[in-house]
Amino acid sequence: MPDPLGTRLRAERDRLDIDQPPLAVITARAAALRRRRGLAQGGVVAAVAAVIAGGVAVMGAGGSGEPPQPPGASNDPAGVWTAENVTVNGLAHLPTDLPGTIRDVEFVDADRGFLLTADCAGSCTNRVYATTDGGRTWSLQAVPAPLGSTDLASVPALVVTGSQVALVSGTTVAVGDPWLVSSTSPATTPLSGAAHLYSTGCGQPLLAVTPTGLITPPQQPSDISVCWTSPVRAGDGSWWVGGSSGGQAALSVSRDDGRNWTTRKFDVPGQARVAMLGTDVYAFLVDPATTPARLLGVASSADGGVTWGPVHPTAGNATIGGEAVPMLDGRLLIVDGVGHWLVSEDRGENWHRLEGLHQTNRLARTQAGYVAYEMSNIYTAFSVDGLTWQKLDAQ
Repeated sequence: MPDPLGTRLRAERDRLDIDQPPLAVITARAAALRRRRGLAQGGVVAAVAAVIAGGVAVMGAGGSGEPPQPPGASNDPAGVWTAENVTVNGLAHLPTDLPGTIRDVEFVDADRGFLLTADCAGSCTNRVYATTDGGRTWSLQAVPAPLGSTDLASVPALVVTGSQVALVSGTTVAVGDPWLVSSTSPATTPLSGAAHLYSTGCGQPLLAVTPTGLITPPQQPSDISVCWTSPVRAGDGSWWVGGSSGGQAALSVSRDDGRNWTTRKFDVPGQARVAMLGTDVYAFLVDPATTPARLLGVASSADGGVTWGPVHPTAGNATIGGEAVPMLDGRLLIVDGVGHWLVSEDRGENWHRLEGLHQTNRLARTQAGYVAYEMSNIYTAFSVDGLTWQKLDAQ
């Protein structure tokens, strides 16, 4: 005999014409949320600690310290979200649930990219995936044995050097394809156009990855403790690093491939990072003692960093999640420490929130554009210009 209650419920659902998600979609979504619940709980603890240390708030007009509510369309993977000409394009389905957690994404150009995941339970199993269609499909790549299994502190980072990708962990570098592993003492040579600057820690010597392995520049930046390195050269070919000097935020630039460096100090305690677009250079001054870093102010240069305007202090206890994005329309874009997308129309003096975009963990610069990590705790997205973003088919 049919179940009267079940029959009635099915009839009511059909009458209301409610489309139910496919069971496979529901299962995938539930698995992804369960896998990230532990990470989210860890994030809550970190957020509470940050509030105790001084509060986490959003700067400027319309700000509050509360994380943004997910947009109403967030249950539709294929949705399109737009706020003030910043657009995020969705997928036709939930992203493919790759093993582990996405740790790094790098794009060589708009189509060719690489993605690294780490599956950590005691030791970490590191995997690299490649795409040739802008992140719509991914294929698993072999990883050299020394970097395929590591402890958590030694999970490698992806680095693009010229047209190749490299895996970097400390002073061990593997440049592919195929992977060539090197951990010998680096030679001292001028920085080539394909080099990628990095250091093994704040205040440590400056190194660079090239297609042929690891090098050091002819001279180390002086009078600055380097804590940040630009992942790309500026449009004029210069190399930028940031950090502190005597407790003040400072930048250093080389315009002759690392042979000489010029340091610029700002009368603000903390550290400096750089965002660049053409001849526009922006110094983001941060307090690294907070997690995420508190944004203290922004200074800008319209002539490639030769001369600088005044520092515009940032109101409140604002934070910044990752890198800043100078957009082609003249605005600056950042994600703050609680997931809001913020823009400035006056070179960093004032900021306001973009309403209707997914909460996002951080933004990062790559050779070919920008990557947004952990949108709605699920998605990763890529943009060439910071204005139009495409979610990647990977999580």
